[in-house]
Amino acid sequence: MLTDPPPRHRSARTDACCLVLDGDRILLPESRAEPPSATVAPGTSYRRTAATALARDSGLRAPAEQLVHLGELYAAADRGSGMPARNLRVFGWRPPVRSTPRTTVPGHRWVAVDRLADAGWLRGLAAELVGFSKDRPPPTVIESAAHRLIGEVPVLDRPDAPAAVVVLGPPAVGKSTLLNRFAAQDTGIEHIPDIVPVNRGPGRDNHLTRYLLGDGSAAFLCQLETLLLRVLQNLRTGRAGVLDQDVHSSLAYAKALYLNGDLSAHQYEAYYRYHHLVTAMLPPPTAVVHLTARTEVLMRRMRGRNRKLERTFTSRYVALVAQCFEDVAEELAARVPVHHVDASELSPQDVLNRFHRLLPDAYAHASDPDTDPEESAP
Repeated sequence: MLTDPPPRHRSARTDACCLVLDGDRILLPESRAEPPSATVAPGTSYRRTAATALARDSGLRAPAEQLVHLGELYAAADRGSGMPARNLRVFGWRPPVRSTPRTTVPGHRWVAVDRLADAGWLRGLAAELVGFSKDRPPPTVIESAAHRLIGEVPVLDRPDAPAAVVVLGPPAVGKSTLLNRFAAQDTGIEHIPDIVPVNRGPGRDNHLTRYLLGDGSAAFLCQLETLLLRVLQNLRTGRAGVLDQDVHSSLAYAKALYLNGDLSAHQYEAYYRYHHLVTAMLPPPTAVVHLTARTEVLMRRMRGRNRKLERTFTSRYVALVAQCFEDVAEELAARVPVHHVDASELSPQDVLNRFHRLLPDAYAHASDPDTDPEESAP
């Protein structure tokens, strides 16, 4: 969700906020008609910033991983209140039934969603949170249940097993452009391109294409099909290879499809069990480079390349996918080095230069001689 399309160069202020739902009521501060929010510091995730703001302003402690991504919007400057223009990423939280706050929260008031007629964007997002019913818990709840059911899985990787640098990110962020430029430099490092068939392959008929053409019933099989192809992609890569996406990309899209209502809770649980098993048997990547960009930049790039299967992508869906990639990258950071590169204002050459500097020491022999060592980090 993007309202009031932002200028090409957005304000530097980026906020994350959190709605709290109790039945059909949401929690609002007495002094303003907006939920708790805070400015996202460099290197800090939107989701954790929203959880921190909620605890600071209301005393409610919501696990960050249980906040549901609701939307993204650009809030123009409010001259009356002096509030500057902001980029808002909005999350929601429904406390567990056993601990739902039925009493007064100091400094806050409970407001019925149907009485938010004057709140515009707030009412729309609150209604969406109401629609995220109890039988659709946050992905992390389903994932935790899958881990408990499956238990410990023996890791089958060996010291000489394939491991590589993986490049992840939402559509149109510049992954293929980066790696095609990288491969063209004849560095001697193997490049494994994306092999998931989007409107290509035998007969141009696969579950991913069917889903992207509007067949919602293909969503679950699309994810299983994609996961299998990503496993093959991983297995084709040597230790010094560079992958254009891998099995973790499939997880990001599965999260997005679930949160978008295209996968049921049972379908997401079945998918995640397979994902958990195959990732336990694959060697972890040497490092991950997470490319990201603002939603309006991704939308502009997709319009520019005019791919048929991307014409139906809305800004809401693209923002959701970008958030899910951020979530997956954050989960991976607990196990492997993850480098974040915001490509919103970078040229393809800038991204390539940054990428060379992020490669592990084992790749150092292929460093770009044209890279400016003094180039500043984002």
